[in-house]
Amino acid sequence: MKWSWLIIPVLIWLLLSWFANSVGLADENDTAYSDNLLPNNNTATSNYSNGNLDGVASSTGSLTNNSTHNGFTITCQTQVSNACGQANTSVGEIEGSHDITLSATGSLVGVTGIDDGGNSHTSTQKKLDGGIVIENEISIQNCEWSGSAYQCGNSVGINDKYTLTIKVKNDEGEVIDEVTTIRYNDAGYNGNSRKFTDSLNITSTKSNNFEWSMTLEDGSGSTTTALLGPNLLGAEMKLQFPTDDYEPLTTTEITEINNALGTSNLSEDEIWSVVSGIEAKLSEKIYEAGIPEGTKIQVELQENMTIKVYSSGPVNEEMIEVIEEVETKANIIAAKQEVIKEVIKEEKSETIATKIIEEAKEKEAPKSENKEETTVAAKTETKTAKKNIQKKKLTINIDKVMASIDNTIKDVAKNLEVKSIVKLKAMEAGVSLDTYANQEFYIPKDIYLGNNLIDNRKIYNTISLASYIANDPVNIKDKKLQDININKQRLLLEIKQLKNG
Repeated sequence: MKWSWLIIPVLIWLLLSWFANSVGLADENDTAYSDNLLPNNNTATSNYSNGNLDGVASSTGSLTNNSTHNGFTITCQTQVSNACGQANTSVGEIEGSHDITLSATGSLVGVTGIDDGGNSHTSTQKKLDGGIVIENEISIQNCEWSGSAYQCGNSVGINDKYTLTIKVKNDEGEVIDEVTTIRYNDAGYNGNSRKFTDSLNITSTKSNNFEWSMTLEDGSGSTTTALLGPNLLGAEMKLQFPTDDYEPLTTTEITEINNALGTSNLSEDEIWSVVSGIEAKLSEKIYEAGIPEGTKIQVELQENMTIKVYSSGPVNEEMIEVIEEVETKANIIAAKQEVIKEVIKEEKSETIATKIIEEAKEKEAPKSENKEETTVAAKTETKTAKKNIQKKKLTINIDKVMASIDNTIKDVAKNLEVKSIVKLKAMEAGVSLDTYANQEFYIPKDIYLGNNLIDNRKIYNTISLASYIANDPVNIKDKKLQDININKQRLLLEIKQLKNG
């Protein structure tokens, strides 16, 4: 996590003996872990689930549109039997009909978390600015569809769909990051129920509150038969946050990190976006290579462009080999280049182009002669003359913007990219299609009406396709070549037989 990225001494990398021992996040107490932030916290676990998660049903009864249950807001697009579904405490589940959505919101500030040393911490905005991890787990049953391996109830239609969405916002309601996962996985009850884990790793600042929703959809789409959709057996969403207040990077640190990344002029938030992206890609590689089931790992990028891996369980020889393979310099460089190219480059170029254009506009605005010129033109010139003046002014502004880009951006590739964006923006602003709204581009003419163009002659009356092919020079050539090849193969076989006696 980024809050420790710069403060961990380089000498820690001499302690590579962690490979031989049980490695875990307990090595450092810089992270606090919260309990379930969803409103179903401490609700009895469903006795039909093997996920051991907080349950979702606090009572039994129908769930209508725009109602609440156990702290969740209940909504749906289509009610069946005057309800979106029902809560069932005997099973410990929320049962969906045509569709049902459970949603919840809450603050990330003021959350209590416990570090690995057992110490309690309360999240503040300064702590959250250091980067957070949202981890979500759900337990699902959806055996009410025709192809289910665990068929239950009225099994009809195609496999049911269930969608999880988590959004993290700042205090102004702007979305900082989000994750949406759509699943169709088949699942039954008890030992056949399925538990899924999703996470959201945010390295930028200003994380303040969350929005959570779970949508259950019936694959049959029935609007007459209730409770055919998936069932939610349990749900938990937890927060991981730094135990120390976040300290913004200094100008020197930003420069040094840019140098280490091989980038230039990345802002603090952009730096953490790159770091987070690299960590995520390397984590994905480790999971793909194979680690013990149920083991959770965390990849942390170090200031010397190496990585440190934390594991929630013991590290065996197989896992050591996987980690050693992933942590090679080549893999780290490849991940870094991919993240910078896919995430930062387009965003940065767009931002630079917009900034340079706005600066050019501000420089042009205060000039009084421009205002006078516009006023005179408005009174004395024709529409055509106005367009010429505007076009000329646009050209002048573009030239100034291009000169500003040359002075600001020395990298050739980046320079050309920003110039292209500026030209596109200028074309969007300066070109109008209004003059063509009533322009007739094509005048239809019925040149064939009244003309008898029918020819009853039978051109191929005495010629069949077979006879045409037989006399075709190309076909004749192909046949001769085929005969030659057959004779060649026959001779080769005879020679081979003679050699073998």
